[in-house]
Amino acid sequence: MIKSLIATALLTATTLVASPEVHARECTRGQGYTLCFHLVSQNGQYNRWKVELTNAHTTEVMDVTCYNKEVDTWSSNGGFSQAEAQNLAEAFCSV
Repeated sequence: MIKSLIATALLTATTLVASPEVHARECTRGQGYTLCFHLVSQNGQYNRWKVELTNAHTTEVMDVTCYNKEVDTWSSNGGFSQAEAQNLAEAFCSV
């Protein structure tokens, strides 16, 4: 369920991530979830994001550093398991 939720949220948000120069918080709402994110910093090919996914069961707040379209590092605080948080980070960076 979490994988499909993440995939749907990120597909909906794809157009919002198009410009890494945008630092404003962007949110997208889907059926049963809200995904918000904003670019914290950039250094060459590294982009550091604050990502928050909220659904009826939990809220997950993450710091995700992407190198191009790959996850470099992430940390999280919330109700997701480590595997679910890893999936969210990977899906987010791949967009």
